[in-house]
Parts: sequence; structure tokens; C-alpha cells
Amino acid sequence: MKRQGIEHGFTLLEVMMAVAIFGIAVITLLGVFSNGLNLIRLINDHSQAIILAQSKLAEFSGAIPSTGLERDAIGKQGCFDWEIHSSPMDHGLEKIVLTISRNGHQKIQLVTLRETIL
Repeated sequence: MKRQGIEHGFTLLEVMMAVAIFGIAVITLLGVFSNGLNLIRLINDHSQAIILAQSKLAEFSGAIPSTGLERDAIGKQGCFDWEIHSSPMDHGLEKIVLTISRNGHQKIQLVTLRETIL
């Protein structure tokens, strides 16, 4: 005998709720991945700016022969703008300030001291 009232399968409401929950989960995961990719891009830009800054400080200090920069110099390398300024201080020291920026934003500034070259 066949029993009446027993249903097999899912109702339309159950399917709609499952699709809604799945959609919310997918959207949340896409947001997490998107934020992760943005963070990786920012870290990459920051690393490139620091490498450029170290390179320019080495050039300025004369560590790289025949490429010494002038006392105050401005330039552009790739997508980065850089400025280097030096000013004499007491006790035979010189203050060197190097600023790196990308499109006028995300400034990185390195400040160091060195002995004045006579």
C-alpha cells in the first residue's frame, strides 16, 4: 500500500534558502580574496620603494663608484618619485633625508646621518 502525505525531494523554499546561503558564502570569500590581493599589491609596492630608497642612499653616499648624487636631488624611477636632501649638522655630521612617493601618495621617508666629507 502506498502511504499518502510522504513527500520526497526538496521544496522550493528549501532550495531557495540553500542558494541564498551559498551565495552569501561565495560573496564573503570573494571579498576576503580581494582584500588579500590588494594587500599583496601594497606590500610589493612598499618593498620596491624601500629597495629604491636603499639604492639611492647608496648612490648618495658614494658606495656605488662614479654614481654619486648631488647634495639635493630630485628624480623619477619607474612609478616612483624620489627626493634627497642633505644638511650639515654639528660635530662634523650631515643629515640625509630621502623621500620616496608613488603618484604623490604612500610616502616613505628615510633619515640617516653620516660624517661630513671634507
